Amino acid sequence: LPRHHDLDLETTFGDASAEELESLQSTFSSLTLTKYPRAAGSGTTSRDDEIKTDEKLEEVRDAAEKATIVSRAKVTQERIYCMAYHPTTAKDIVFFGDKYGTLGIWDPLAPGEEVKDEDGEVEVTEGGQSWTLQVHWPRASKTSISAIKFDPSDAQKVITSSYDCTMRITSFETGASREIFHAPDTLISSFDMPTDSGNEIWISDVEGHLSHIDLRENVRKAGRRFEMNGTRHKIGCVSVNPVSSHFLVTASNDRTLKLWDTRKLFSLPITATPPPPAPSSKGRRSKVKKEEDEEEEDEVWVNETSFEEVSKYLQGKKGRGLLRGEHSSKAAVSSAYWDPSGRRIVSTCYDDHLRVWDVAPSSLVLDTQLPKFAPAASITHNCQTGRWLTILKAQWMPSPDVFPHFIVGNMNQSLDIVGYNGEKIANLVNRNLVTAVQAVAGCHPSRLGR
Repeated sequence: LPRHHDLDLETTFGDASAEELESLQSTFSSLTLTKYPRAAGSGTTSRDDEIKTDEKLEEVRDAAEKATIVSRAKVTQERIYCMAYHPTTAKDIVFFGDKYGTLGIWDPLAPGEEVKDEDGEVEVTEGGQSWTLQVHWPRASKTSISAIKFDPSDAQKVITSSYDCTMRITSFETGASREIFHAPDTLISSFDMPTDSGNEIWISDVEGHLSHIDLRENVRKAGRRFEMNGTRHKIGCVSVNPVSSHFLVTASNDRTLKLWDTRKLFSLPITATPPPPAPSSKGRRSKVKKEEDEEEEDEVWVNETSFEEVSKYLQGKKGRGLLRGEHSSKAAVSSAYWDPSGRRIVSTCYDDHLRVWDVAPSSLVLDTQLPKFAPAASITHNCQTGRWLTILKAQWMPSPDVFPHFIVGNMNQSLDIVGYNGEKIANLVNRNLVTAVQAVAGCHPSRLGR
């Protein structure tokens, strides 16, 4: 099946039974009953002080102490690369992206299925209920899902990016999946969206580009792509500030974490445009030739800016403030994410450190590079996942109303909960039920203990 086609639920669900299809449709339908816009803090110092109290810290500690494993299941057949916890409070629904382009959906607390054993006795299976959708085709390692996010305006659609160079959006209302972006010449490593828009998307890739698209426009003709480093090192993560969406942070294999003001980017000149089609000898082209030209045009970014132009702009007077901050490490920086208040960043690095930055909003008012861009906390953490484990990525608790903290997988088959100041709050471990490294971790957007 051509991977660029619109796909209905019956197609992506494959050989599932009518009962399984109906149960998934019912689950999707339940996710459309209420809109869940992504929450963001105010970023003010006064609000920040309100959530950094001992009382708020004790709420997190108490939730961690009470946390138990209530369900476990093998949701997808291949290695999980990413996950996203849906914000609904009516039930727990978790989405996973695996190595073969499969989107797994898990309802961990759903009643188990009744099955008969060899003796004819009825048993109820553990692990809740799960479904898998083949949203990226074909089912192969080249279609690995690199990131998952819900539409920030209402969480009624899920967006996925893949190593097959595409992004797709799947509607919970219709169950249909459609392609929204295609970058045929490079693999997409991550993406993020402003909290106030379900249309704008920032995309990073393995060739060192940052791309911006707006789904309300012709993506190929109006989108912009910027070559952000001259070494073409992978930008493995891009994160949009939830309070001031023009500020981005990027993590790269060139060993840097960078803070950008994207308002400057759009004034850069365009240095790559597709060549005009050559006229035919008869003054007109056949339908076949026209289709071939259209396909070739789709393979080219219309609005691309080279690293030479980016570098030249940075060195000039007009480029002041484009790069607000930069921090170099001794190894590749795997990830970097803004917290919900829009003032802190947590990074994960292959030099075996997690780092936290505190970027006060007042320091970003001036249109200049920050006088100091150094981590406020540095935590030693084994990040050597090797070839067969998914890369560790520390993730903030998304709620702006709780004590600021993040979680990260531990190579000792446990989960660490760490405060914004670098102090470990808890270590979640159960050697009897968890025997693998929990490399991919995430939190419910508003409920502590999930």
